[in-house]
Amino acid sequence: MTEIIQFPSKQKRSKPVPKQRVFYIGYRYVGPYLCQDVQNIYLKRNGLIKGARTWSLIRYGKYDENDCKEYSIELERCEEYGLPDLLDEYDVGNQVTFDELRDMGWRGEIDYEGKLISISNYFDNLLT
Repeated sequence: MTEIIQFPSKQKRSKPVPKQRVFYIGYRYVGPYLCQDVQNIYLKRNGLIKGARTWSLIRYGKYDENDCKEYSIELERCEEYGLPDLLDEYDVGNQVTFDELRDMGWRGEIDYEGKLISISNYFDNLLT
């Protein structure tokens, strides 16, 4: 008689964090009207500190007009849960999707808040 051994099913692993740490997000205009400069904005994934990952919004530029090198200049830093708000604060939140952030290694929670409107109440209010 044969004996059948049941093995546990293989659990699906989450997608690993990519090796790339700096990602292009988009551009924004900086400066007064008609004298605006275009800044290319990048997102940098920093390491884990006490279990919390931090992210930086950076741009590349010169510190001085006479510099011949470009440096990475950190605009602001935040923890993982504050990343969507930080992107909105710098007006680049609409240039990247949550799926793209997930591909970059973001593991934050998506906060969906919306106002529910009943269609019947909406049409009733229009008719009155």
